[in-house]
Amino acid sequence: MSSHEVELKDRISVLEKKLHRREIEMNSIQQIGKSLSSELNTERLLLLIMDEVTRLMNAERSTFYIVDSERGELWSKIAQKAEIMEIRLKIGVGIAGNVAKTGQVINIEDAYNDDRFDSSTDKKTGYKTHSILCMPIFEPLKDDKTKPDIIGVLQILNKKDGVFDSEDEDLLSSLASQIAISIINSRLYTALEKKINEINLLFDIERELNKADNLDGLLRILIEKITDTLKVEAALITIMDKQSQDLKTRVAKNIDKTKLMDCKLSLDEGIINEVNRTGELYVTNDAQNDSLFRKDFQKEIGIDIKHLVCAPLKIEDRVIGIMEVFNKPEKNEFFRSDDIRLINSLASQISRSIETYQLKDEKIKADRLASIGNMMSTIVHDLRTPMSNIYGFVDLMQEEEDQNVRQEYAEIIIKQINILNNMTKDILDFAKGKTTILPVKHAVDKLLDDFTKVFKPDVEKKGFKFESACNVQAMIYIDPEKITRVFMNIMKNAIEAMDEDGKFSITANQVNGEIEFLLSDTGEGIPAEIRDKLFDSFVTSGKKGGTGLGLAIVKKLIDQHKGRIEVDSEPGKGTTFKIYFKRL
Repeated sequence: MSSHEVELKDRISVLEKKLHRREIEMNSIQQIGKSLSSELNTERLLLLIMDEVTRLMNAERSTFYIVDSERGELWSKIAQKAEIMEIRLKIGVGIAGNVAKTGQVINIEDAYNDDRFDSSTDKKTGYKTHSILCMPIFEPLKDDKTKPDIIGVLQILNKKDGVFDSEDEDLLSSLASQIAISIINSRLYTALEKKINEINLLFDIERELNKADNLDGLLRILIEKITDTLKVEAALITIMDKQSQDLKTRVAKNIDKTKLMDCKLSLDEGIINEVNRTGELYVTNDAQNDSLFRKDFQKEIGIDIKHLVCAPLKIEDRVIGIMEVFNKPEKNEFFRSDDIRLINSLASQISRSIETYQLKDEKIKADRLASIGNMMSTIVHDLRTPMSNIYGFVDLMQEEEDQNVRQEYAEIIIKQINILNNMTKDILDFAKGKTTILPVKHAVDKLLDDFTKVFKPDVEKKGFKFESACNVQAMIYIDPEKITRVFMNIMKNAIEAMDEDGKFSITANQVNGEIEFLLSDTGEGIPAEIRDKLFDSFVTSGKKGGTGLGLAIVKKLIDQHKGRIEVDSEPGKGTTFKIYFKRL
């Protein structure tokens, strides 16, 4: 074979190797493009990038660093084939840190001969770094005038067949823009998910307003949602007393209740004082070195506080309380700008919720007083009777020497006192009812389903049968909470009227354009002597502790809904209450 033929064969061999190399590169580029366009989870995306780039570059391993501009660091939770799962570098420190600072590609043949190389990671993992190719990943250009930010650094280690050359740099550079777009898309997707979760949280809080019975109940619901959503170690809400202006109401998550009630919370010192004075949110991610932080406070509640956000709860410009969240539990994490924005939104939402409940409580108290005043004229005669009896028998006891007779008088007095107590309790219960309704369009089947879910287990636990049936799909205009109370009062009377193994049933039908609810029991029926005045206040058929308020409340609520109620009762066979509302 001539020298010319040998030379030609060598050239063909070189070209074949280059062609094979290009085929591998093109295949890898296609695979990377496919992977990057289909993956939105950031961590999985980084794994895909590192796996494909490492294979494309014929390298041993890769690490992708994300630039954390708020902290001035690079971090990677995934170092390919490395033992440690998280790496953090200060921008400007090490090879990757220098690339993040300068935006320049660094290509090193021997890492240990470069002063910028930080060998600490090698020492931790036992890995030996030789050649390094490190390239910045810039955000996609918004316009020609704005300098793009560096969003990440891709570091490739130890080329298997030599050192990284200019062709490797060019190839990696051609992939950088595609990688950058994929990372931005992933971030946008993550941000959208986070935004949706925040909106859902605010919606849930608004929805909980209708579930909580009082302010304390609302605050307990809120503190649970705040802790779970913000993923913090603990949280605390304190509300000012209107008269004393002290922080009295305290609701917390992951703080010992006894310690919380014993600890001193003052508006006159520390971070709380600053927030109350300025009306502005206060955040510290280094609480131990913050001059306003009270170290005795963390001892009192038993938490080692590292990060703290203290937000004012305000109605207009008046601070009514304080919300505090403590400690991001993840290592090296802290309260970021996104957290602060969400906490501000939560504080505003909670403030409005508290104001709503305070106004509601004030109105309820006023309504109770008005109701009690109106009822007093009706019940004064009934109250006077047992009081007169008590007075009379006490007078007789003073003159009676026989011990047995005195004992008999004492028992009579105790019974009269119990009657008074029961009457007083019913009066107060009646006064708690709201005087207005808040009607909305509501599905008939949902009304029955919700009632059944809540009350069926309790009825069956007491030894009775419970049946429900909805034979219509329709909407009615009602206040669901009030109508549930109507059903509950009728059911309570039914249970008291039945023997064990009795059955209570509730059924919904459509009758001539109206929705009919049938509430039936298998009790003894309603005595004829009270049937005509069944819905009058304080009418009772002789039940223990009964005053007849239950059905008076029922009639009042149905009248407010512009509905009507009828009753069929047969002695010894049971009773059926029929309630009618207009169908929408």
